[in-house]
Amino acid sequence: MELLKELCNAHGISGFEDDVRSIMGREFRKSCDSVHMDSFGNVIAKKGKKGRRIMLAAHIDEIGFIVKHINEKGFISFVKIGGIDDRLLINQRVVIKSRKGNVSGVIGSKPPHLQKDEERKKVIKHDELFIDIGASSKKEAQKRIEIGDPIIFEPNFGKFNKNIFYGKAIDDRLGCYILLKIMEKIPKNINAEIFAVGTAQEEVGLKGARVAAFKINPDYAFAVDTTIAGDTPMIKETESNLKMGKGPSITITEASGRGVVT
Repeated sequence: MELLKELCNAHGISGFEDDVRSIMGREFRKSCDSVHMDSFGNVIAKKGKKGRRIMLAAHIDEIGFIVKHINEKGFISFVKIGGIDDRLLINQRVVIKSRKGNVSGVIGSKPPHLQKDEERKKVIKHDELFIDIGASSKKEAQKRIEIGDPIIFEPNFGKFNKNIFYGKAIDDRLGCYILLKIMEKIPKNINAEIFAVGTAQEEVGLKGARVAAFKINPDYAFAVDTTIAGDTPMIKETESNLKMGKGPSITITEASGRGVVT
């Protein structure tokens, strides 16, 4: 599982997927006929030369943040990239990727000891939080980071047992890993054109997948992604009847329009 670990620990929020794209390109080249990166940031690999065109896709980006402001005391304000629940942010460890190297930080808030009763009852929004990197001033912080630098949750890949893994960006580096393994197993003389696409900027609107789909114009397309396990507390069977360890799930239909079945 070293490859899955490398993928999950890589830095790659939407629009800043270079590290993940590099890993995907390296691994695709071991088994595919051709590999290239398009101008949008997708990495596209191909096997086969004739027949139906089949597109397999997994997104290479992850949710995260971008440095928005540095105050006079060296604390950092940030904006969210992708759908992140504000309730999960307090005390999270993060890593800022700057041109001068990676910088560790912790997301902080007003101490609960100083909060009024009504404050404790509210969800603290991300724009009321800050990142502490241990700087004592704006000048000191600016020696290490800049406005616009991307931020990820601190990598923490590990496993509960031999079959269950955890880590930041499992969504969708697990899909990327599966995509690589699928392409390894497909024979080079297959009677079809198989395109495997590591798509960019999925977390901010499926952008890379749209670009790749219009370019490849596949007869069939499959997206490999994570979903909700229904065998965890407080999830009704009508919301999800999926169970861990029982194999992959397939969404039978979704109202996506244009004859799309997902």
